[in-house]
Amino acid sequence: MYALILENISRYVTLDPQEQAHFTAALQHKTLRRKEFILQEGELCRYDHFVIKGSLRQYEIDEEGREHIMQFAFEDWWIGDWYSMLTGTPSVYNIDALEDSEVLLIDKNRLEELFLEIPKLERYFRIIMQHAFVAQQRRILFLQKPAEERYADFYSRYGHFEQRVPQQQIASYLGITRETLNRVKNKQ
Repeated sequence: MYALILENISRYVTLDPQEQAHFTAALQHKTLRRKEFILQEGELCRYDHFVIKGSLRQYEIDEEGREHIMQFAFEDWWIGDWYSMLTGTPSVYNIDALEDSEVLLIDKNRLEELFLEIPKLERYFRIIMQHAFVAQQRRILFLQKPAEERYADFYSRYGHFEQRVPQQQIASYLGITRETLNRVKNKQ
């Protein structure tokens, strides 16, 4: 159950067997059914989630009831609302499972303790946050591009996941209508 997360960590830092055991003891395993929430708008986010099986999405719903997907997370990815966790404010996002999934959860307060107990974990999570920051910056630039370029970028990065995500949700992530997505795909 912990092989994937330990492999992910080993890409950035090396934990000895005792540190690995100490870290994994702090994790909780959760099985999710399709459409099950791990976070709903208005709740305080207390956990970061590592996907070991399945896929999740993070999204908000605007005043007109339209979904705006901010992030997808597949196997070997982290997902959570760090803004809510760090500021202690209710989340503006929902996170739910796109398919039956399994995640490992780590409590924010326990993670802070682990940073002191295993300093290498602080380095690991700093690197993960840097990657997340770059991804957010890339996403901001991405939304300024024409629909064709957005789809091409999405496909080049996440094309291998496309069959697992409904077309309407891909369109939402791209910031376009489903009709525009179909038009763009038919041109390529």
